This record gives sequence, C-alpha cells and structure tokens, in this order.
Amino acid sequence: MRLTVHRRHLRYLTLTVASLVMACGGDSSSQRGASASPRPDFPEAERSGGTVVVAGRNDVTSANALVSLDTESLQHQIHVLFVTLVRADEDFSPLPYLAREWTFSPDGNSVTFSLREDLAWHDGEPVTARDVAFTFGRVRDPETNYPNPAYFDAWEAVEIVDEYTVRFTVRPTAYPLYGWTRLAIMPEHILGDVPPAELGTHPFGTTEPVGSGPFRFVERVPGDRWVFEANPDFPEELGGRPYVDRYVYRAIPEDAALTAALRTGEVDVVLQPAPAELPRLAADTALTLIEYGAPEYDFIAWNSRRPMFSDASVRRALTMAIDRGALVSALLEGHGDVAVGPVGPWHWAYDASDEPIPFAPDSARSALAAAGWGDADGDGILDRDGQRFAFELFAAPREKWQDIAAAVQANLQDVGIEMSIQVREPAAIAPLVFSPDRRFDALLLGWSRDVPLDDRELWACDRIEQPFQFTSYCDAELDAVLDSMQVVADREVLDALVDRYNDIMAEDQPYTFLYYADHVVVARVELRGATMDSRGDWVSITDWWLEPAARTRRP
Repeated sequence: MRLTVHRRHLRYLTLTVASLVMACGGDSSSQRGASASPRPDFPEAERSGGTVVVAGRNDVTSANALVSLDTESLQHQIHVLFVTLVRADEDFSPLPYLAREWTFSPDGNSVTFSLREDLAWHDGEPVTARDVAFTFGRVRDPETNYPNPAYFDAWEAVEIVDEYTVRFTVRPTAYPLYGWTRLAIMPEHILGDVPPAELGTHPFGTTEPVGSGPFRFVERVPGDRWVFEANPDFPEELGGRPYVDRYVYRAIPEDAALTAALRTGEVDVVLQPAPAELPRLAADTALTLIEYGAPEYDFIAWNSRRPMFSDASVRRALTMAIDRGALVSALLEGHGDVAVGPVGPWHWAYDASDEPIPFAPDSARSALAAAGWGDADGDGILDRDGQRFAFELFAAPREKWQDIAAAVQANLQDVGIEMSIQVREPAAIAPLVFSPDRRFDALLLGWSRDVPLDDRELWACDRIEQPFQFTSYCDAELDAVLDSMQVVADREVLDALVDRYNDIMAEDQPYTFLYYADHVVVARVELRGATMDSRGDWVSITDWWLEPAARTRRP
C-alpha cells in the first residue's frame, strides 16, 4: 500500500504518520512494444460501447475526497466520479472545469470563480457555489483530517456571491490554484450535516457515493472491484458522455494473476506490472506498453547525526561508490533514469542538462581518504580514529528493496565500507526513523512528488525534530531558497530557485538519489485513446474506447 504523506507518498513503507500529498506534472506518455504498429481506424459513431477493466495491486479505499489517503482513490475522484474546480494541463497550469472562468483582484488578495450552470450531481441536484464553499470549509476544519491541508495554506476565507459565483481571500503563493486541481468537489446536500470527524466512516465513501463527473457509481465489492457507468448527462463542453458504457477497476495484488488476467483478456489495462515481466509483455503483439516519467524517486537517506555521515564529502563519496545505472538496468529493466536530485524529468523546472554524480569508485576511495578514512589495521574495512566505517541500512521486506540493498552492499564493500542490511516490517522501522532520537544509520525509501516543491519538512533547519526531517541535515542557504520557492509566482525566478535547490542537494547529498522510475502501464491493443502522464493514469479516461470486436469479450 502507498500512504499519502506531507507533499509526497511514502512508497512501500506503511506508516501511521498522518500528513499530505500526491503527484506532479510533466511528460506525456509514449507507447511502444511489439504491438505499437498502427491499428485500423474507426469513425466516431463506431467508438461507443463496451466495458473497460483496469487492474492494479491496490484497492480504491474511498470515494470521499475529504478523507482518502491513497493514489488510486484520488485519481478516481478527480478523473472518474467527480469534477474539480479547475483541472490541469500537462504542465499543471490551470484550465476551466467546474469553474468556467476566474479573476484575481488587482492586489492578488482575492479570486472570484464563475461556475458552470449545467452540471448536476448524479442524483439530479445542481452543482453550485454551496458545494465549493462546503468542500473548502471541510478541508480547513482540522476535525476532518484532510490529508493535504497545505494545498490550501494560502486560502483564508470563502464567500458565496450567488448560486454560481464564489469568492476567496488568498495570500500570494507560487501555485495558487494547484490544490483545486487535486481536490474533487463534494456534495453539500449529502454531506453537509455529517460531523467532520465522522466523514471517514460515512457510507458515502464506500457504498453510497454520488458524483458529478463523467462516470456514475454502480457498485463496490470490497477488496475486489469498483464498477462505474457512463454519465449520459455530462456536459458536452467538458467532453460529454464517455465512449465506454462501463468502467471497472479491479484490485489484484499478485503479479502472476495480474499478468494472466491481461493475457486472457479478463482485463484491458494493468498498472505497473512487475519489471521482470516487461520484456515478455513488450514482445506480445496483443499488448502495448504506455510509459511516462513517474513523479517519484527512490533514495538512501543518511543520518547526519552519525559522525560518519556528517561530512558532505563523505556522503558524495558514498554516492560515487554506488552503481546507480546498474540498478536502473537490472531492477527496472531500463525503465528509469539515474537521479540528479529531488526534481526530476516530470517537473517543468527540471534541467535536462544536469548530469548525475557518476559511478566512480576510485574517486570515492580518494574522497574517503581525504576525509581521513583509511585501513589502519589492514582488514579491508576503512577506519578513522579507531572507528570502523560500518553501518546498518534499514529496508522494508520487499523484493525490490532487498535487491537494491544487496547491490549497494557489494558496491560499498568494494571501497572498504561494511554495510549490514536490516530488513524489517514497516511498523518496526517507523519508530526508529521518525522518532526525535533518530535510531538509524541509513534508510532505503522512495517519495512520490508534487508540483509545488515545498520540501521544507524534509530539510528546514527549524524542523529537525519533525518526523520527515530524519536526516537532520541543515543548511541556511537552502532554507532561504525553499522559503522563497513558496511565494514566487514568476516562473523564470522560480526556475532559478529550483536549479539552486538541485545544486545544493547535488553538492551535499543528504540523500543518495538513486533513480527516477518510469511509470509503465500495459494495455491490450484493442483499447484506444488511452494516454497517460504525471497527472494520472485515468487523465484521459473519457476518451478511451474499445474496438468493436473487443466489446464482446465480457457482458
């Protein structure tokens, strides 16, 4: 399971820490594989009908956008079942959706949204300014425990001007409308009387959702599937009725079962199959691969409270000693890139000319020697002032993590560093890493990212005692850069700040940034119109259609 944490998802490590966020903006998807040859075209009139089935490892936990934590739920909320106030283009610039237009006041301290008047809830009630104001009020109420409150830190108050006009007071911020692209508007006439603290258990989220989007809820089988049908009344200006009659999402956690369901035609799309399966799937002419840069990176965090990790030159040496390119080749089957820093190819501010720290074991040995690490007793392990360079790396019990840890262990042994691997359940790792005393040496982990690059909880000097500042790294210049990034709206200025952020990280290496993993989806070739990017796998679902022959595979 992937839990949502403050401005990123904590992947593969299940924690009880409550916090924030989701994904980011970037490159469009590409299709490739044995099946990428042109398919016969069909006129618009022949594209409607059929049922599309998508399968992933994780279930959708809730349709309630005010309380859900997982990516699958968020994506179904904003692309399938509901509408957002505004939606995002590929660079995450805002586009009209429920709001047909908006105007900021000359001083930038307020924004007025004019809403569409032709959108209805699936029970027939109109979607109005009351729903927008209600959603905002619940997001701001701490008893709701909305997982992404920082999206709306700059939003202070709301006023219903009339039935289809709503005005907010807002402070200047770098991405003023971003949060509204990630939050589905909820129905005031259904949830308005529900106490905020009870929203998480209300049946609206699991058995009685009433949406306003392109698909309507039909049924849910817990732990197995969600079923939706096309909304025939969805406004034409917003895309109109989807092509497919029904859309089904299935939770199939086992890799072998996922692959088998795809090959037999039981499902049309599999989200992120096991990397080891990709060569065989790519060679199957009945399938096609859809691939895009995922808004995430994997890393090793160094606890700088440990003397051996307090020196930036030593941390850089550790990065030079790790063959990250081999990890991309062997573990990701080439579906990814060696990481430069915290801002990757999915983000508009990523600088493609930046080069990652190279794999250079000889340079690593020299840097370690310059920092005073030598082999005084000739046992093959570096030491300094009587302390051996030996430490523990924590990793969750996932095959991928264990493979990475084993490769890193071999690389570091080659330069005279002894690393032991401690595989523990996430519940056992969490108190060691997130507690104020930071009882760990190094940690293998992954973040999913967000477009607003507010990483102060990771690095700010005044947050060293907070859970996610577990490296205890502190740099006054970086503090100033990260603070400025939250209030600058000019993209050229923001781009320069992001460059400086990446530069500081590259120099100081509080993390060894391992790689950016591509997101790979495998689909049957009869599914057409499926484009995906960092906004989500379902961003184009209203345009998906099945070739006529494929519609007979299932009822």
